[in-house]
Amino acid sequence: MKNRLILYRLAFIFVSLLFLYPGCKPKTEEQQAPPALNVMAIKGTRVPLSMNMVGLAEGIPTVEIRARVEGYLENWSFREGSIVQKGQVLFTIEKAEYINNLDYATADLANKEAAWEYAQLNVARLKPLVAANAISQNDYDVAMTQEKQAKAAVASAKADLQQANLNLSYTTMASPITGYIGSVQIRPGNLVGRGESTLLATVSAIDPIYVNFQMNETSYLSIMSWIIENKAKLKGKEQLKDNNSIPVYMLLSTKQTYPFGGTIDFIGRAIDPATGTIALRAEFPNKDGLIKPGSYSEITLILGVEDNGILIPQSSVQPIQDRNFVFILDSANKVKRLPIITGQHIENMVVVMKGLNIGDRILLEGYQKIRDGMEVTPIMVKDTLRVPEIIK
Repeated sequence: MKNRLILYRLAFIFVSLLFLYPGCKPKTEEQQAPPALNVMAIKGTRVPLSMNMVGLAEGIPTVEIRARVEGYLENWSFREGSIVQKGQVLFTIEKAEYINNLDYATADLANKEAAWEYAQLNVARLKPLVAANAISQNDYDVAMTQEKQAKAAVASAKADLQQANLNLSYTTMASPITGYIGSVQIRPGNLVGRGESTLLATVSAIDPIYVNFQMNETSYLSIMSWIIENKAKLKGKEQLKDNNSIPVYMLLSTKQTYPFGGTIDFIGRAIDPATGTIALRAEFPNKDGLIKPGSYSEITLILGVEDNGILIPQSSVQPIQDRNFVFILDSANKVKRLPIITGQHIENMVVVMKGLNIGDRILLEGYQKIRDGMEVTPIMVKDTLRVPEIIK
């Protein structure tokens, strides 16, 4: 009886296991299923062959507005930090003294002209008398000298009048250029121009805006060599003697591409032996005044265009120490970590110079939970990455 009871219990356990086993199997299979991750098959697209450098914006020209005559500053007629127009009145200095000086110079000139006219009449009257020996030659010479002195006095009075007019004009200061004006350095009511040309404000031109940058000697020689070897590849450019043959673009500190391309307008005459770099300057349109002098940006020189270049999302690049990697899938959908060499960063994308080929499939997510050799179920995402037209 006891043995029979043991057999019943074993049979019950066996049957229970039969019922439980089918339910466990799907759960095990589910845990072992490859993770489904977004994957993109790379397509070739037009990408620029470029070099990047840090640039500093400069307003050319930059003009200091200074008091050129002495007087009390009356007012200013602009908003600090705004754009002022060429010829716009900016400051005025008390005029009364300079109006009086002008009136005095005008009267003095009239007096000197009258004296000269009298001296001329005197010479004309004495000339026939000296010819008739009615007066001495000395008397006539004195009259001639007085006439010349009166003439010189008139010239001096005219110069004084011109200076008086000029000084009066200096009491009104207008902007010589269109550009951004800074803060006012001296407030109304203060004496300016006493013994010095007092700085009142500074105006910087903004359209176009210029960006200065430095290029090392190796890069400069590489660019010039590339240009010489690839004249026909420069899009729409035939004359390489012109600096403008190299298109230039700007990436703002916000990581947005400036919507207008520029041109190189200056290349330094020599390599700086202290730094091993050469100075360059690019000119950009800046009609809306978005770029202000002193702004830092990333300057990109476009050497040419690669028709079948490789462009991938910046987020798919995994930096490890000083190298960059991406994860690709092989034909068996297994993960492989691959080193790459990156080039220009364009918005949220990066150009791959070496390491990837057209058709390679790269992972777009799941970097923290995958490893080499791991199988993945790919969810294909269409490659729609394109370089903005402005930098093609």
